[in-house]
Amino acid sequence: MKQFPPIATPLLAYAAGDAFGVFYEFLDVPERNVPQELKGKDGWPFGGVSDDTLLSVLTINSLKKSSPTEAADDFLRQLRIAVPRLRGLGPTTRTALGLEVKPGERGVIGETNGAIMRTALCGLYLDENRDEWIKSLVEVTHKSPKAVHCAQIAAGLFAGEEFPDYSDWTPPASGISLDPLETLQAVVWVVKRATNCANAFALACSLGGDTDTVAALSGALFAARWPEKADFYSIPWIKDVAWDEVEDDLINCADMLVRRNG
Repeated sequence: MKQFPPIATPLLAYAAGDAFGVFYEFLDVPERNVPQELKGKDGWPFGGVSDDTLLSVLTINSLKKSSPTEAADDFLRQLRIAVPRLRGLGPTTRTALGLEVKPGERGVIGETNGAIMRTALCGLYLDENRDEWIKSLVEVTHKSPKAVHCAQIAAGLFAGEEFPDYSDWTPPASGISLDPLETLQAVVWVVKRATNCANAFALACSLGGDTDTVAALSGALFAARWPEKADFYSIPWIKDVAWDEVEDDLINCADMLVRRNG
C-alpha cells in the first residue's frame, strides 16, 4: 500500500472495512466473535472490495463538477462505464442501470441503504449546500425521501455534525437489513462503542446482515471523528486487502481531499 496523507485515513478505512465485512454479509447465523483476520469468500477475490467502495469513489469523483445536477449526471455516466468492475450491486442501483432485479428484491427498490453507502464520504468534501448536493447525488438512483434524509445525516456526520440520538435502538437479532435508517442506526451504535478502527470493523460484522456496508461506514467514521485513536495502520490484516484494485482511485480521492483542505 502506498503512503497516504493522514487526512485520507477514513478513505482507506472505508475500503478496508468493506473488504473485511464481505465474508460476514448475510450469514444465516451472524458471527458474534469476529477475529482480527481477513477471511476469503467463495466466488470472491481474496481481500477484494465490493461495490460499496467503488461507488463511493465514483460519487466523490463527481464532486469535481460545478453544480449538484452536473455531479449527479456525471455519477450516472461513470456508473454505466464502471459496471464490469462492480461486485455486489444492490437492487436499486441495478434498476437504475436497467439490469436484472430478482422478484424478491423489487419491494425495496429505492428504499435501500445504497444511498448512504456511496454518499456518506462526501461529507469530508462538502460544506456549503451539502444537503443539496447529497440530495441530487442520491436521487439519481434512490428516490425515497427516507433514503435521501438518512444519506444527508450520514454525510453530516463525516462533516463533523453532532450524532443523532438513537439511544433507544438495539441491534436486531436477524442482522442489519438494507433499510437506510437501520443502517445509519447501526453505524452510530458501532462508532459510539468502538475503541479503534479494528474494533469498529469487528463490532459491525458481529451484528450480521449487511456487514460490509456497516463495517466500511463505521471504520471510516471512527477514523474521521477520532483520528488520534483510530490506530488503523497497526491492524494486522490491512496488508491482505487487495489494494491494487482501488489504490489509484483512492489516491485520486485523497488528492482531492488534500487540495480541499489546503
